[in-house]
Amino acid sequence: MQMSLPPRHAPMTDPVPPLLKLGYAALHAAHEIQAEALFRRAVELDPLSEAAWRALADTQFGARRGICLRWAEYAAAQQGTTAKRALRPGQRRPALARHYRAAGAAVGFALLLVIGTDIAYRERYLPGVRVGSTYLEYQSAADGARVVHERQRAMAQRVLTLRTAQTRMDVPLSTLLQEHPIPLPRAAFAYGHEPSVMRRAMTRFRAFAGFKHVVDDTVPSQVAVDAAVARFARQVERERRDAQLRHTPTGWQIEPEITGRALDEQQMALGLARLVDTADVQVESSVLTVETQHVPPTRVAADLEPLRQHLNTLAAQPLMVLAGDQRWTLDRSLLMDVHAATSTEALEPSQRLIHEQIEQIARQVVVAPRPSHLVREGGRVRSIMLGQAGHELDRDVAVRQLTVALTTNAESVQLALRDLPPPPGEAEQLGLIEELGRGESQFLTYSSSERDANVQTGGAEIDGVLIAPGQTFSFTQTIGDITWEEGYRWGEMIEAGVVVPSLGGGICQVSTTMFRAAFWSGLEIIERHHHTWRLPWYEVDAPPGMDSTIALGGPDLKVRNNTQHHILIKVETDLEQKRQTVIIYGTRDGRRVAMEPIVGGNIGVRRHVIQGDEAVVDETYMSYYTQ
Repeated sequence: MQMSLPPRHAPMTDPVPPLLKLGYAALHAAHEIQAEALFRRAVELDPLSEAAWRALADTQFGARRGICLRWAEYAAAQQGTTAKRALRPGQRRPALARHYRAAGAAVGFALLLVIGTDIAYRERYLPGVRVGSTYLEYQSAADGARVVHERQRAMAQRVLTLRTAQTRMDVPLSTLLQEHPIPLPRAAFAYGHEPSVMRRAMTRFRAFAGFKHVVDDTVPSQVAVDAAVARFARQVERERRDAQLRHTPTGWQIEPEITGRALDEQQMALGLARLVDTADVQVESSVLTVETQHVPPTRVAADLEPLRQHLNTLAAQPLMVLAGDQRWTLDRSLLMDVHAATSTEALEPSQRLIHEQIEQIARQVVVAPRPSHLVREGGRVRSIMLGQAGHELDRDVAVRQLTVALTTNAESVQLALRDLPPPPGEAEQLGLIEELGRGESQFLTYSSSERDANVQTGGAEIDGVLIAPGQTFSFTQTIGDITWEEGYRWGEMIEAGVVVPSLGGGICQVSTTMFRAAFWSGLEIIERHHHTWRLPWYEVDAPPGMDSTIALGGPDLKVRNNTQHHILIKVETDLEQKRQTVIIYGTRDGRRVAMEPIVGGNIGVRRHVIQGDEAVVDETYMSYYTQ
């Protein structure tokens, strides 16, 4: 703290005499502290009052009394000088000059004070200087630093205790203090050793006049105080707990209530901060006792007994839940909103628990749909695994069904399932989604084990062939070489009007069946040849002229895919029934096929491919047999 002497004014009523009168009255009544305060006030009001300084000297001792008397002499000297220079009646002295002389005298006294005390207190603390409650006055800088360090060591061992009736916690004082911005010995020594001469004069005047200068080293840190209070509160406070119903393996039981315990943390923080602020190193410990507040529960065990009995009754009546071909047995009591109910009449199904139960059931009943895919072997498609539909629980409907079953005390409930169509798979992407047409032929009337083997091997050669849009299928190129290693056997064929042995004889059964499948699928038939002879086994299940012959290097059967999607050839050969079937899969585009046999001597058939209301293809397949 700093104080500067105000300039002396000439008030209409001089306040100094009344203060001196009151001060001397207090002094005569042995109230020295009150008298000293009144005399100091008089000095502050008129620093050049000789009477005020002499009155203040009556309350001081030693060097301080001497300083007060020195100021009294200085004030008397100033008053005498003023009296000698009194003006004649009517004459006025300029106020500015008077102030200049008073200021000059004050500066001179200040210089005298500084010069005199610089010698005595160059390396010593001024009177009235202390760190906390430890005085450093008149000590050397080195001795004062040792005293402060000793105080700091003692403060580091100081412990404050927080206590309730049940709990206590010790907190080191050092953890609750703010850190001083500069070292304490330097902060205390800086008082009265300022670089400015006038500042040193004012500071030393205050010091010798009896004013104290305190460097506070017990300033509480609010953050640290709050943290300590929070730690203590965690040890002391206890959350209130109402009586609760709990489901156990033996049924519903009541968990008793617990009375809570709370602290007023804000008031506790204020009390701890005051305890830190007033800490004294001579006291080994300080205790802050805090009262706890009881927080009563809102629901006790006796209130829950009727509800407990009712829940155990519900638990004895399980609910059967069915979904698809699965079933579950549920405990009704575990689906009730127990915590919200205050009586058996207010007990209702819990929508949260019902949703959770439905989610558990939904995860068990769901069957994910599977897309179609092609089973390949080499470059052939051996089979089409069609997509499979799935199903899932209709959750919204199931929640309503389960809620109704609980509220009506139903014995069972059948939950609704929702079908899930299969997503598009490989077959859908290629367009292999339906049958375009099929051809069939039987070889019961002309059958031998060798011919049967050739029909089966030839059918396997074209089975699984995938034809892209616009691509042409060649029967002979597809089957390739006819060799014994491929599984072909010796059969018969017609060559130049003569039946001769041939490896692979009977394969025309396969080309004939393929021709019929392409015919009825409405595909474009680029090349087809009839047999030399009219063979009766090709007319068992088709009109005459529905055959097709092939030979390696000779006649061929060629079919072009004139649809917008891929097509797939699948062959089924039944050796027991002596029947072969060729099925062509793809995507229908609305075309329909009609056949008209030719009558009147010629042998053949007409094919009409109709799309919409008009025929887009009208063609004739003639067969000219030699016998």
